[in-house]
Amino acid sequence: MGEILSTMDLIMERTRGMALSDEEKEDLRKEDFRKRARGLRVKLMEDPAGCDQILRSVQEESEEDRALLGAYLWEELVREMPSGARGVKHLDLLAKMPQAEPTKPILREAREAFKNAAKAGSKDTKKILLRETKKLASWGISGSAVMPKLPAGSDATGDLARTVEQYKKRLLEKVPAPS
Repeated sequence: MGEILSTMDLIMERTRGMALSDEEKEDLRKEDFRKRARGLRVKLMEDPAGCDQILRSVQEESEEDRALLGAYLWEELVREMPSGARGVKHLDLLAKMPQAEPTKPILREAREAFKNAAKAGSKDTKKILLRETKKLASWGISGSAVMPKLPAGSDATGDLARTVEQYKKRLLEKVPAPS
């Protein structure tokens, strides 16, 4: 009668002699750094006050790892940049990153543009909300609890979204993603 093998024995027997190529190892390493960068982005967004501690932990990595993790973190933060007042705080966070040095003028310009767009957007939003409230009142829907929604694609949100996308593109061009 034959020997009964455990699952682990079968796995070991079938994978004996198999190894990852250098390219596959590098791809796995990069994917690991991407995941770590996503996790760090989430931590930074949840606790902006702990930014210095989180960035210090990145600086404790080896030079090669630090560069790769920092580049992926920069890319994550730029791609997930919100608009409005939160966008300004996000730009302040980006300015603390080591990768921000070549982008300081763009970050200052974006900060001012976000502030101006938010101010203009709030005026436009008030006008749109007033118009929508009047529409609802004409249909017999009124009262202090009535809060109309902004129509999708309204100018108030569209202009700011276009501004944000423009700055995201410029920031990513200035600090290219790792290959």
